[in-house]
Formats: sequence, structure tokens, C-alpha cells
Amino acid sequence: MYWHDLTFKEIEEKINDKLLVILPIGSVEEHGYHLPLNSDSAQAIYVSEEIAKKCNSLILPPIYYGYTELKDYKGTISIRYSTLYNLVFDILSKVVDDGVKNILIISGHASSIHMAAIRDAANEIVEKEPVKIMFLSDYDIAYELRSKLVPANDSHAGIIETSRMMAIRPDLVKKDFKFTYNGKGKFMVISNYSSIYPEGTLSDPNGSSPELGRKINEYVVEKLWEMVKENFNL
Repeated sequence: MYWHDLTFKEIEEKINDKLLVILPIGSVEEHGYHLPLNSDSAQAIYVSEEIAKKCNSLILPPIYYGYTELKDYKGTISIRYSTLYNLVFDILSKVVDDGVKNILIISGHASSIHMAAIRDAANEIVEKEPVKIMFLSDYDIAYELRSKLVPANDSHAGIIETSRMMAIRPDLVKKDFKFTYNGKGKFMVISNYSSIYPEGTLSDPNGSSPELGRKINEYVVEKLWEMVKENFNL
């Protein structure tokens, strides 16, 4: 159930010390020729909805924007670290002020700067308020399957992500799988990713399938649910 579908009185009646509130966060970011710009958001929302079904939690309006290094690809919209930090902090501050004690933040986008902004905002909240906040990317779990179900170097818009989107939003996945790597030195700072990955895929998506996507999604949801139960005593 979505927070924003309720009236203020219904919210007031639902808030108690056991209620879990979920904040999905994504990005507007290129995902190759075959996946939409909202891929990160779609995956975070899917996982949030699956967890919500298990414990009757409320899902906050998703944040569709994030910080991304892939700004040189057309269509990508990146917001600043400070913008993301302030947005997350303001949202968390208000729901905590309303009485929410348990918050799960799921980010479908996992770049280091993006994650740091969200984590810093969450840290500031828990330092000041008696509230539990759990924060992770669903890819913290999904990438456990690298070297098992997919190649060890599977990455952005590769087999895991493409397969997951085939299972979640098959209507948005195109068959135009392309991957070219033009090489870079180790530990080099990159300002123009499109010169290295011209198709926007950071690993080869060939080998993706909806069946694999369903298996990966189930793995992510079940592993996350076990952690949620433990962390929030559900």
C-alpha cells in the first residue's frame, strides 16, 4: 500500500511502533540500447512492493532521481549529492516526526556517491532520533549471484539487470543487445563513459532471460525479507 494513496487520517491510524515504512529510490539513467532510463527505479519499486506484501508496510512515494556518473549519455538526469542528501533527509525527518519508528530504504541504483548521499542522510537521522533505518541496494544482494548464475564481471545493464527487467517490465525491454568495451587503465578517473562504453552497457547482456530474472528477483526478495524480519523484529 502506498503512503500517498491514503488520507492523513488513515496515516494517523496506521502509524505505530511496529509499522515498517519503505522508501524506494532509483535514478533516471541510461541502460544501453535495450533498457529504459527508469530501470533502477522499476527494480527498487518491485522489491519494495514484494516486501510490503509480506508485512503490510507502507511504501513512500518513490524518488526517481539520483546521482549518476553516466551524465554524458543523452536522457540521463543526475542530481547533485547535496540535492539527494537533502531530499532524503527531509523525507525521513518528516515521517519520523509523524511517529514512524522503522524505515527500510531500497536503492535500485548503487553508484558510490549516490549511496553515500543517502547513507549520510540516514546516519544523521538515527544519530538524533530513536528510529531504526535499514539501507541497501537490491544489488548488494543480486550481485551475490555473480560467478554463480552469471559471469563474475556482470555489471550495469548486463545479464542480471536485463533479466530482472525482463521479468518485471517485459514491455520496456528491447532486443537490441549491444556491448562494446574500448578499454581503460585500472583506477583511472573517468569523465566520459560513452567513450569507453559507446552503447551504455558496462557488461554483455547476451544470455539474459525472463526465467533467470524471476530466479534472481526471488533470491533478492527472500534474502532481503530474512534481513528485514531480523532487523525489525517482524
